[in-house]
Amino acid sequence: MHFPSFPSFPAADAFCILLAGGQGTRLHELTSTECKPAMPFAGGKLVDFTIANAMRSGMPQVLVATQYLPASLTRHLETEWRHQFPGGIEIRDGYRLRSNGYRGTADAVRANLAEIAASGAEEILVLSADHVYQMDYRAMLESHRASGAKVTVAVTRAPLAQASSFGVLSADSDGVIADFAEKPARPHPTPDDPTHALISMGVYVLDRRWLSEMLAFEDGMDDFGQDILPEAVRQGVARVHQPTTNGTFYWRDVGTLDSYRLAQLDFIDPARAPLPLPAATVKPSRQMLLAAERGSVLLPGARLGYRTRVERAIIAPGAIVPDGLVIGEDPEDDQRWFRVTRGGTALVTAAMLDRYREERPRLHLITLPFLPARSS
Repeated sequence: MHFPSFPSFPAADAFCILLAGGQGTRLHELTSTECKPAMPFAGGKLVDFTIANAMRSGMPQVLVATQYLPASLTRHLETEWRHQFPGGIEIRDGYRLRSNGYRGTADAVRANLAEIAASGAEEILVLSADHVYQMDYRAMLESHRASGAKVTVAVTRAPLAQASSFGVLSADSDGVIADFAEKPARPHPTPDDPTHALISMGVYVLDRRWLSEMLAFEDGMDDFGQDILPEAVRQGVARVHQPTTNGTFYWRDVGTLDSYRLAQLDFIDPARAPLPLPAATVKPSRQMLLAAERGSVLLPGARLGYRTRVERAIIAPGAIVPDGLVIGEDPEDDQRWFRVTRGGTALVTAAMLDRYREERPRLHLITLPFLPARSS
């Protein structure tokens, strides 16, 4: 896979920390045995997009803050990515550092401040491990240093109807953030487009000394969106950075079943994917392509039986859909057996199908009308 070359900006002067401890509760059963960054995506894992960005941007090392079910993610990073970084990848699990783990995104940085300071870095690049995008972090670092800001936030635009799921902000003509709200019920649109809002991508560059002062308070200041960014805005020291591209900037937070399914469909055909795939290209199977035609996604080990019809569904790893089963055409029946979102995505797991096989025949017999025996 060929990746574009990035400018030779001294990224080594910044310390990169990757936040990868989230459970991803809105993905429900998909993350019951796996952390969100390790979820399968585009032939690899979700974390691959962000870690590939860090590698291509010349980050010499990455500290990964893990917490929820980290075993699979740790193995993947150590076997597939550690050799790509001269300084390696260091895994810092919250529950190994503290009995109660990290209390929030900013607290994960607090717990590792001593190591960050020992590196001599004056800026901290904070990344989230569960977003899909391609970005040159060195351009953001350069913008941050030139502006003199204490906090720089990478931003993109999102439809107003979806913006309430993100941190929403507004900035003046110089890029200084004037207002920030974490997941507001009524997000403010951008001045030039009433249908979109400016949202945080969850990518930050922070002045290490300034952040250390903020994190010196053990009570509070545990989360970037809830605590650190609002304080930086209040002080007038926060600025925005919008990644530049030749076309539409592709960024997805696949935090819900609907967004996870739709983003997967964008990458079902590697030749038409909106971004280069960071993992080895895997040719989709015929079943995967047929499922995609109906808006459905087959995860690793999932299979469809003979003459199944599956619409707008995620078939979880290892789930075998029985012959003749129809999903996505009768919402009431689907909800009886599977998890169905308001957006119409059905999540189908192996356990759900086991229950379907066990209870459906019995339910069918119970609801059959009573027919009197024929007289001879």
